[in-house]
Parts: sequence; C-alpha cells; structure tokens
Amino acid sequence: MNGETLFLGDCPIIRPEGIYYDGRRVISLGIGDVGDLFSYRQEWEPFIAAHLALWRDMNARFENSPDVSKCPPGIFTEAQIKNPDPVWQSWCAALALTRLQTSTTDPSGILPRWNAWANKSSAQILAGAPDMLKWLQDVVVQVGGADKDKLVQIAKTWGLEIKLPDLPTFSTQQEVIARTEGAYVTTKGILQILGYGTGETIKLAGDVTQAVAEGLSDTAKALPKAIPWMGMVFVAVAVVVGGALLVYYVPRRELPPRSTV
Repeated sequence: MNGETLFLGDCPIIRPEGIYYDGRRVISLGIGDVGDLFSYRQEWEPFIAAHLALWRDMNARFENSPDVSKCPPGIFTEAQIKNPDPVWQSWCAALALTRLQTSTTDPSGILPRWNAWANKSSAQILAGAPDMLKWLQDVVVQVGGADKDKLVQIAKTWGLEIKLPDLPTFSTQQEVIARTEGAYVTTKGILQILGYGTGETIKLAGDVTQAVAEGLSDTAKALPKAIPWMGMVFVAVAVVVGGALLVYYVPRRELPPRSTV
C-alpha cells in the first residue's frame, strides 16, 4: 500500500478470513471461522448450565414427592390434568413445566433450544452466522427472562429457595462482541450487552456505557428468602379474590414429634 512494507522475512499467508504471519492472524479481513462464532456460545454456556441445574433441582423435588402419582406421566398439558382440585392442578402444572424445561428431546426444553445449531456443518454455521448468534442471544434472554420468571414463581408458590447465576461481566461481553464482529462483519449490531434490570429481568444495551447508565448489573441480587421445602407441610387455604375462590398451599413448619422420654 503506497510502497509501505507490511511484512519482512517470510511471506505472509493470505486466507479468506485474514492475513497470517508467523503462525498467527495479524490482519482480519472480516470473515471469521467457526471458532470466532462459538466464542459467544462458550461465554454464555455457564449461565445456561446454571439455569438448567436450577430447573433440574426443582424437577427432582417434585419427582421425589409421593404425590407425583396424582399427575399424568411424562410431559403433559394442563388440559390433561384430571384432578379437579385446583391445588393439585397447580401442583401438577408446576411439575409439567419442570419436566418440559429439563427435557432433552422436547423442542421447548432448554438444551434442545441451546443446541439447535449443534448438527449444522461448519459451512452452514458460517453462512448462517447472523441467524445463529441471534438465536443464541434470544435463548439466553428467554432462559434468563420469561423462563426464569416461571421458575421464581414456582419457588415462591411452594416456598423454595433459588439463587440466580451471575452474568458474564460487561467487559467480557464487550470483548467477545468486538472479537466476533471484527472477525465476521455480517454479525455487526446483532449482539448486545445483557444485564440484570429491575426484578432481575434481563435487559439489552448497545454497549457497556449504556448498560451502566441504565443501572444494569452483571451480578444477580439475592431473591427474597423463601421457607425451605424440607421440613414443611403444606396446608390448603381458601381465599376469595375479586369474587373468585382461590385455593393454594401455604407452607408451614412441621412441628417435631413430642418426646416420649
């Protein structure tokens, strides 16, 4: 370029994705490889795994209850719940949701959504880079947003405690976005900084400055403590709200047996 010497010694290797010298890429030509694209997935893998673990723990609590037989087997809809008691309808609906989220085969499960691009070839992934990254980001937002809200609601309803995972730090997110966009120009503008907003809701921001200005955080705040599941008995309570009779479980501590000594 204008007589400027870019390389001395060995000749550079020019490839579609960039210019390599001495075994490393020194100039990016805006076309990345699968590794560049998967850096976003790797960044958010612990977050997705943490939420999946929370759902699996919740599912285990329901599955290990002797009352699980009151609900249909496998994955079922609310319409398939035959028990007319609204308490058990609520209990079975919560069980069904935990089964759905932890399913490895149902398309609505966390893993099938997260692994939707797993069987694509490298050529397909590179060609569909914008779509793949948009898909992965949407899954993160959904798992940490609407799905998380359902999980928290189950925990509150049945007196369980959960701790939400932290997000990748804003600086890490920014670094991965810059790396991805620098290696693959067609992905520019797709990825956003994700942070916890009010109520630990996942919010999107264009950059770290905007995230901080909007009061977003990459650290999860502690949720209000619930009464632990273990050592509880659930008492059916009926109340009238807006003219409708609602029945729900109120967890109460089970008194220890009287001493016979």
